[in-house]
Amino acid sequence: MMKFRNRPAPDEPVAPNTVIGVSSSFRGTLMVTGTLVIEGEFEGDILNCDRLEIGEHGVMRADIEVREALIRGRVHGNIRALGTIEMRAGARVEGDVAAMSVMMEPGVFFTGRCTMLEAGTAGVDIVSEGRARG
Repeated sequence: MMKFRNRPAPDEPVAPNTVIGVSSSFRGTLMVTGTLVIEGEFEGDILNCDRLEIGEHGVMRADIEVREALIRGRVHGNIRALGTIEMRAGARVEGDVAAMSVMMEPGVFFTGRCTMLEAGTAGVDIVSEGRARG
């Protein structure tokens, strides 16, 4: 008899691979494949992260590049997402953001610059190559 693994529906959130819980703090470099949820405090570098979620009690002090980001807590640093950055009510972001899509609910405190990417990394590479040649 064959058994098949259940695949999550497209709208169903994927379970996080790594969680930094409330009342926890971490300083250093994290290499996370998949989803990282920060409910505590994090300071350092995040590498290879597909999705980053900052919980309402979460505090992050870092510059990061991810595919997607969901911010409910505080971020001190720049965020670059190759897809979407979503900031929910109560979030506090102090730094620049760059993404293909940025969503911000009423009640978000945002200080910084917002740059819209044209076509993910391909668009960024084309622009940077054009500047290098010119």
